[in-house]
Amino acid sequence: MHASRRLRGALRTLTARVVALALLTALLLVGCGRREWPDDLLVLAVPTAARTLDPRLAVDAASTRIWRLVFAGLTSVAPTGEVHLALAESLTATAWDSDGEPLAVIATLRPGLRFHDGRPVEAEDVACTWRSAMDPRLGSPVAGELARRVRAVTPLDARRVRFDLHAPLATFASDLILGIVPRSACSQPNLALIEPIGAGEFAVVDAGDLAAVRLRRVGPTPAGAARSLLIRAVSDETGRLLSVLAGGADLALGLSPLALQAATGHRGARLARAPGIAWTYLGLNTRDPAVADPRVRRALSLAVDRAALVHALLDGRGRPAPSMFPSGHWVAPPDFLPPAQDVAAAAALLDAAGLSADAAGVRLRLRLLVPPSRPRRREADALAVALRAIGVEVTVRSLELGTLLAELRAGRFQAFLLGLPEPLEPDYLGWMFHSANHPGAPPRWPEAPATPPTGLDCQPIVDAVRAAWLHDAAMEGLGLATPRGAGNRTGVADPLLDCLLAIGRRRADRTLRAHAYHAAIHRLGELVPVISLWHEDQVALVHPRVGPTTPAADGRLSAYVDAPLAPRSDVTATLLEAP
Repeated sequence: MHASRRLRGALRTLTARVVALALLTALLLVGCGRREWPDDLLVLAVPTAARTLDPRLAVDAASTRIWRLVFAGLTSVAPTGEVHLALAESLTATAWDSDGEPLAVIATLRPGLRFHDGRPVEAEDVACTWRSAMDPRLGSPVAGELARRVRAVTPLDARRVRFDLHAPLATFASDLILGIVPRSACSQPNLALIEPIGAGEFAVVDAGDLAAVRLRRVGPTPAGAARSLLIRAVSDETGRLLSVLAGGADLALGLSPLALQAATGHRGARLARAPGIAWTYLGLNTRDPAVADPRVRRALSLAVDRAALVHALLDGRGRPAPSMFPSGHWVAPPDFLPPAQDVAAAAALLDAAGLSADAAGVRLRLRLLVPPSRPRRREADALAVALRAIGVEVTVRSLELGTLLAELRAGRFQAFLLGLPEPLEPDYLGWMFHSANHPGAPPRWPEAPATPPTGLDCQPIVDAVRAAWLHDAAMEGLGLATPRGAGNRTGVADPLLDCLLAIGRRRADRTLRAHAYHAAIHRLGELVPVISLWHEDQVALVHPRVGPTTPAADGRLSAYVDAPLAPRSDVTATLLEAP
């Protein structure tokens, strides 16, 4: 109740501030005038500037969303996880292991492909792009992972390139989304420092310092749509909001629910909204004594009313998340729902785990790490209130993102709150939860591994996992650390889960993969290394000159580029005449 009052009060304050600033902006425009954009230019105000336009180096969302417009890969991946051919005309398996799983793939390029400068896109460009991305000298953040997957990349002729894999990899088709660069640029350390030339829908006109990137459409333009784009980074939320109200931008992205409520309806601004896949979750350190007991982790999950949090924190613009993948993704189990809040059941689990309340009514004290953004801090405070109802006292600590990730890698945490913007490929489950991807010492082998679901033969894989764990433990005893991944921040280690994730990654049969991933998601629901919270909607604030447009579930900017655009009006007159 008190939180709701504070939310309404903050909204009234923000609304008043927005209206006042909008009027001030109008007066400034009257006195100073403004630069007029052409009618066929779509201006997007985004919260963060890209760090690079090089698809081999980009890992942040801002960079990825721009390079996808400029570069194209052999494939593309839809928000539902479905893989589609892009530059490739076909993908053909050409070598197999003893189980009949592919060990090599030949990609054939579509005929007539051209880079933006007119050069043909050829197999040598594909091979050069991949070799450079795997070369540690380039400094790609994914170099190690790609090198562990791909043994060699060999052009066979102008249109065919062969990928030899170290082991069968069912996810390889989605790895082929890597944007292809010309062979002349393969040795460049960063394409943002030179003219970025790709084979995507848009070419770069001006990238500058990446705070304002100007693009032009390469192919035919739909009637009335933008021929060019300007993507401007405006870090201040109020600045992005006002840029739409004042006509300086056509769409603003990354606005909070409070800002969206305050701006909607002012001077014709409206919302474009669609269900999103961005996943927010609470991670738990399964190796920390405070939350090592799965019963404690399940109790924390049962204490959370996800629907109420979505309503209060996101203004209803989201959906409770049963798992990493929302309904509609091909690996989301249709029978797996987020647990309903049950405080009594949560308390019973804490009782069973031996956590009784002290004189202050506290059963457990928990440290929660969050990034320094205001939305994340509000979310953490709301979770703290929910967990207090079952006697869990939460201390929230904000850390700069780099520092926070370093603490997670070192295992110096009990709980953390983060999000995953694009959970597309189901192998993300393996990256986050397979025991081989935890950077710390190998865990003790469980006494009784769980039984796999019917139809899945886990014994050979479990035996191999056990042998790997024993080997790693022996190496640790000798002071020789075995190279491991770093995605498993929660430290969960479960032989059955490892088996299911290995099947999903290795076996090409789609039905078998789905069965394995469904079982893995159910197993994660029992182990609870993370508490799935919600999938947030994609929302944009839209200027009235922009016609109907629907955001993409994964936030990619291509969703907006074909919207019809009305001619730009006199912004000063619009502001002064608006009620």
